[in-house]
Amino acid sequence: MTSTSHPAQQHGSGPTPPGSPAWWQARYAERARRRPRQGGLTLERITAAALEIVDRDGTDALTMRNLGDQLQVRHTSLYRHVASREELLLETVDHVLGEIRLPAADGDWRTTVEHGAREFRRVLAAHPAIVPLLTAGQLLGPNALRAREHALGRLLDQGLRPRTAVHVYLTVTHFVIGAAALDAGGAARVQANAELLNSLDSDEEFEFGLRTLIHGLDLL
Repeated sequence: MTSTSHPAQQHGSGPTPPGSPAWWQARYAERARRRPRQGGLTLERITAAALEIVDRDGTDALTMRNLGDQLQVRHTSLYRHVASREELLLETVDHVLGEIRLPAADGDWRTTVEHGAREFRRVLAAHPAIVPLLTAGQLLGPNALRAREHALGRLLDQGLRPRTAVHVYLTVTHFVIGAAALDAGGAARVQANAELLNSLDSDEEFEFGLRTLIHGLDLL
């Protein structure tokens, strides 16, 4: 690990925990100041290469040295963009969230929520090793905020009160993450009714849960 100071680590008199609101605020300020070098490393290139490693070999394989090898650069050059492996993982998670295709502005709020939930699940299913990292820090990166603001904006535009819109968004988001975590982790089924429980298709299970959830939210 290089001893070079990183702006996102400084906040007040002590280090800012990676993933915290203050850390993300510092990251945004740093990006606004930085001028990319032509033909040089960018955060986009770094996180895309990191994701390739994670998808292929899992998160344990993602080290600064392995990433440097993947990019064919000295691993010390990565510290100009991310100060640690922890920061790299947070940025890689946000990179994944950038794959979410925002739903078109049609249909009622239920249709919006269903489409958004299925799209979020599609992205997480494509990168199962990333799923456990979703709770490592608050999802406040640019791609996370893009998806959140789009979803909340659609709910508000369709007449939901702000408090209700936030509850709907968080409830469905947490449901998708939980379902993805179970799919990625291969959670063990209880012994009773094991044959039936193990025979259920995960897509069928997800759709049933999503419909049930939307129906319950519709009663608010």
